[in-house]
Amino acid sequence: MDPLAAIRDIFFQECEEQLAELESGLLSMEEGDQDPETINAVFRAVHSIKGGAGAFSLEALIRFAHVFETAMDEVRSGRLAPSSEVLKTMLRAADVLADLVRAARGNEPGDDPRAAALAEELKALSGVTGDDETEEDWGEFEFQPQQASFDGPETAPQTGYMVKFRPRADLYAKANEAALLLRELSRLGEAQIQLHADDVPLLADLAPEASYLAWTVTLIGDVDETTVREVFEFVDGDCELEVEPIGGATPAAGGDEGGGFDLSALLARVQGDGAAIVTTDLDAAPETAPEPVVSVAIKPSPPAAPAPVVPITRAATAQAEAPADTQAGAGGPRKAEVAATIRVDLERVDRMIDLVGELVINQAVLAQRVMEAGLARASAVAVGLDELEQLTREIQDSVMAIRAQPVKSVFQRMPRLVREVAAMTGKPVRLVTEGEGTEVDKTVIERIADPLTHMIRNAIDHGLESPEKRAAAGKPAEGVVRLSAAHRSGRIVIEVADDGAGINRERVKAIAIERGLIAPEATLSDEEIDNLIFMAGFSTASEVSEVSGRGVGMDVVRRSIQALGGRINITSKPGKGSIFTMSLPLTLAVLDGMVVSVQDQTLVAPITAIVETLQPKAEDVHSLGGHARVISIRGGFVPLIDVGMALGYRAEPLLATQGVALLIEGEGGARAALLVDAIQGQRQVVIKSLEANYRQVPGVAAATILGDGRVALILDIDTIVAVSRGEMRKAG
Repeated sequence: MDPLAAIRDIFFQECEEQLAELESGLLSMEEGDQDPETINAVFRAVHSIKGGAGAFSLEALIRFAHVFETAMDEVRSGRLAPSSEVLKTMLRAADVLADLVRAARGNEPGDDPRAAALAEELKALSGVTGDDETEEDWGEFEFQPQQASFDGPETAPQTGYMVKFRPRADLYAKANEAALLLRELSRLGEAQIQLHADDVPLLADLAPEASYLAWTVTLIGDVDETTVREVFEFVDGDCELEVEPIGGATPAAGGDEGGGFDLSALLARVQGDGAAIVTTDLDAAPETAPEPVVSVAIKPSPPAAPAPVVPITRAATAQAEAPADTQAGAGGPRKAEVAATIRVDLERVDRMIDLVGELVINQAVLAQRVMEAGLARASAVAVGLDELEQLTREIQDSVMAIRAQPVKSVFQRMPRLVREVAAMTGKPVRLVTEGEGTEVDKTVIERIADPLTHMIRNAIDHGLESPEKRAAAGKPAEGVVRLSAAHRSGRIVIEVADDGAGINRERVKAIAIERGLIAPEATLSDEEIDNLIFMAGFSTASEVSEVSGRGVGMDVVRRSIQALGGRINITSKPGKGSIFTMSLPLTLAVLDGMVVSVQDQTLVAPITAIVETLQPKAEDVHSLGGHARVISIRGGFVPLIDVGMALGYRAEPLLATQGVALLIEGEGGARAALLVDAIQGQRQVVIKSLEANYRQVPGVAAATILGDGRVALILDIDTIVAVSRGEMRKAG
């Protein structure tokens, strides 16, 4: 692979991270978080994208990021208050910036008309007009005369560094600014800056794109050389830079030989804010002076006027209540330790998971052979086999942990979707997310993005009422969509809830009858009516729009979830809203299962759903008519479901006293007892997709290969329980 192409790929990968941090920071600011570090994080994200784009001459991306960065610098300095309208504009700017990054990644033209229009809005916020955005903002300056050479002042300063900085033309061509770099230096301590303008030619000889100025900065303060060089991180290679310790300062270990631009470190050090006070006088200097010099003294500026009062978020409150020793101490701000990471091709991880799966199968085969050979458990072979099993499990857990990722990467895409759909429908909507740190296998994360997109759009378009109807119902004009994730019963449960009008069941049933989806005389429960919206071709929209109306949404959601071995159900209350609940496996690779026998068939029940096993007694089992039965457990009754009957393995139910009951608990907390013939034992099994290799089978989630080479089916416990409960209701 071309080295430059590899670096370009790294840049775009890191752009995704920066864009996520950008949107997260803006949303926090919108909720009332005015922590300077949050604002700085947003600024750094835009600055990092612009700096990296400059290395690849991505002009459209550079231009827009530059305008965006200027506006964020106004907010950071306190000159622009982060009001609600300002943040809405910046959130739209973040969306456009993401589109420009995506276009640049695909080598597409970046002439997005939205970018030009939004750039003008950002310029207006920044107070920039016309082409003034290309001019460097030097702040408020007062001038006084001083003569000095390029080598700096004659008197020895306190501890610090002498920084000699001469930009090349490429620095300005990539939309970087010397003024911003000097301002960043001033935030590290007290800085005395000397401008060297002796190379500036007469106007007739001046080249508009050339660079003629240079600066010498005497930086006084307790700072290390690495921190000083980080200020020039994005212009390294586009300028001449010398950093020399003075007054006993310690140089950085190994130094920096002025190497090339480091795209893998796309982080700019931006801390606090300062104002420049520059003094000079235009009185003529003696003709014998070696060169004209302007002296600049920069000190930290006083804090800006407080911004308007806004509600404090939980995150801001937690930070305010943090112990004093976690805040800046005598030694300055304490830096958070960042764990070292490496980038690994996903194909390599997938290959490793496949190999671990084969290792698990081979370990099961060896265990089966040892058992068939009749070797005692205390033998050396059996002991070695137990150790192999333990090591195999540890390897599997470690590899799965590599693939486990928080759902935050998917949740972060939804705020933009909500903004776009809200604009299309004219409904003010607020998105609330919970459980973003919940981890799940990367494959699951990649495949739930589309279902979530459909569900969010459906919640806004169909679930939430118009502002007028909400006001008439005594609700706030702004609707709320809540997106949450949590681990439950060894699975991940994702919920999409809205506070709308709920499902109009009469209308849903009427539409289903009109479209021939159900018979007019059909008698359906509320749950069955709710689930009609998952039928192909069903839609409550009166007309086709950009958002909905084609009847290809929720049925696609259900099929996508089922393809992942998951399920989806609805809970709706008229006037209160609806909750769509998706239950998905944490991983699509390996699970711990209870191996059971049913009518000479070997099946596997996920052990995470099993509460306990018991031998039923005749007096505890009661019939409800037909084949429906319940069993008494600790003073309560739960359905007793014959797995053989549910899967069609036998026509007559097994006597409860002749089998073993598995007390299971589903995602919703409902309990049931599964009746099987016998239990063979507990085993770790490798999941093989049944749908990909055969077809979907009701009551079966997947398949696996046992140690003796046979294929065993993995039970879909929740589907079995749901079907059996429906039959019990009919029997009742």
